[in-house]
Amino acid sequence: MCLLVRGSTGTRGDSNMFARSTHLAWLVMCLVTVSAEAQFRKAPPGMFKELDDVIVGNALIIHGKQLFIDDHVVEEMTGVRKVLNQPVKHPRNPVLRKSASEHAIDFGTVVHDSRDGLFKMWYQIWGPGEAVGIVGYAVSKDGVNWNKPIIDKSAGTNLVTFEPAEPWVSAPGVIIDEQETDPRRRFKMLYSARPLKRASLSSCAAYSSDGIHWKQDSQNPLIPYSDTQIAPYWDQRLSRYVAYLRTGPPNIRQIARIESTDFRHWSPKLTVIPGKSRLGGTISKLDRPFGTNHYTMTAMPYAGVYVGLLNTYHGETHKPIPDDKLWMDRV
Repeated sequence: MCLLVRGSTGTRGDSNMFARSTHLAWLVMCLVTVSAEAQFRKAPPGMFKELDDVIVGNALIIHGKQLFIDDHVVEEMTGVRKVLNQPVKHPRNPVLRKSASEHAIDFGTVVHDSRDGLFKMWYQIWGPGEAVGIVGYAVSKDGVNWNKPIIDKSAGTNLVTFEPAEPWVSAPGVIIDEQETDPRRRFKMLYSARPLKRASLSSCAAYSSDGIHWKQDSQNPLIPYSDTQIAPYWDQRLSRYVAYLRTGPPNIRQIARIESTDFRHWSPKLTVIPGKSRLGGTISKLDRPFGTNHYTMTAMPYAGVYVGLLNTYHGETHKPIPDDKLWMDRV
């Protein structure tokens, strides 16, 4: 697990977002859209309104930060230019290393717990061969130096527990829900599993008071089909939970969005980042012979927009690379 440090300074609160350790690409889903005829669409009253924003007539007076990653709130610029600062990899990467009992570590979630001031991480552990199904737990005071607390003292491991036992847990996405009134459900997790020994993966939920001892939702599986990382969050603007996950079935590498008011009953999947279908879809000439797919995405509302971190799956070829395509192997 590696750490990226932002090019500009910020507060600890800014870092209370999900961290992922794969190739990241910025996406912005704007809150205001303009049609081809440049006619504004009127949104329902209060939509896109933050808690401290004010509606005056047809205008929305926005308080707080604005992220000028594109020009959706900028009519014109004179004498200025925008610069997107690049993140810098921390010199001590990787900040989380696999232990002797861990064959490999994979998808994970990092959140900051305001109650004890600790960064907390849940990550997927692979065993020998293709064995998977255990989730490790680590904590840190600064996001750089991580400790793996011993949870099972008899076995000497840092593995979280599930009730009932779940032999196959993959790609956990965890949030700390400060809106929750039931302390037993303060920590919430969406993950991929094979409940009822099904051949295909499904999306399940679990809840915890401490992030260590988890109780599965009695109605699992909640969402049909699943694969790779699931990234949930609480959207204050919408007053509901939102998650991004794999579209399916069938298994196509593209990004879908779902939402819920109770973390149990989820809306149908809506594809927001189309992919290249294995079932007849096209692949651009630029992507051949390697192929590039959208694997997972973590999104968050921030400073008036939604920002997505898109994990990109770069395929390889077993065939000789043509001379005129050698540059693609270095992109």
